[in-house]
Amino acid sequence: MVEPFERKSILIVDDSVEIVRTLVMNFRARGYRTLAAADAKTATSFVAEMSPDAIILDLGLPDLDGADLIVQLRKWSNIPILVLSSRTELEKKLGALKAGADDYISKPFEIEELVARVEAVFRRIQVPHTTPIFGLGDWKIDLASHRISGGEDQSTEIHLTPIEWRVLEILLTKAGGLVSQKELLQAVWGEAYEKETNYLRLYIGQLRKKLESDPHLPAFILTEPGIGYRLLAHELPAQLEKERND
Repeated sequence: MVEPFERKSILIVDDSVEIVRTLVMNFRARGYRTLAAADAKTATSFVAEMSPDAIILDLGLPDLDGADLIVQLRKWSNIPILVLSSRTELEKKLGALKAGADDYISKPFEIEELVARVEAVFRRIQVPHTTPIFGLGDWKIDLASHRISGGEDQSTEIHLTPIEWRVLEILLTKAGGLVSQKELLQAVWGEAYEKETNYLRLYIGQLRKKLESDPHLPAFILTEPGIGYRLLAHELPAQLEKERND
């Protein structure tokens, strides 16, 4: 069996059992790993927890319009999204692409064309790009490689769970600024979870244990009571990009 792109994973989001079965069978036969979700809520959880390499998305989901899901995901994720939809109107196609989709394929479709478009997206995202490196006390946070290193001896590495990374990435995009509880919850878990502040307390607590010298007296991950959180990080000089790649 050929294993393209080091067995990348694809999340298929469609409420049609027949289409999901067809896509799973064909992509697995080509060596890809697959996940399947029938609604936006499940898809959002899979993206946050499993970090698939690409998403094939139907716009007609039972709990949320697919274009709205794209908008939500693009607030915190750059995972490639290919829309696979029976909506053929130009307005719908443009709407999905403007929302952040990387490609649009109309149903009915040819499986070989869909596979070719997925592989074309994977080739594009293999192009190197520059991502900021942030400093947080003694820690250096490299978003491109998902690596945190440093500490007092400058040789320690910290390992985060996928959700911990999502929370940290969102805070870093507004380093020094206030990120509301609602914004974090929607970005990481979706609109259905915007009142689940206990989720945030749990994961912010875990991040503090890993990044703060004293988690009970945090110096970097600050709470604005009843409002949200503020991360006191700063972007490191550009020459550290070379250091990362050496």
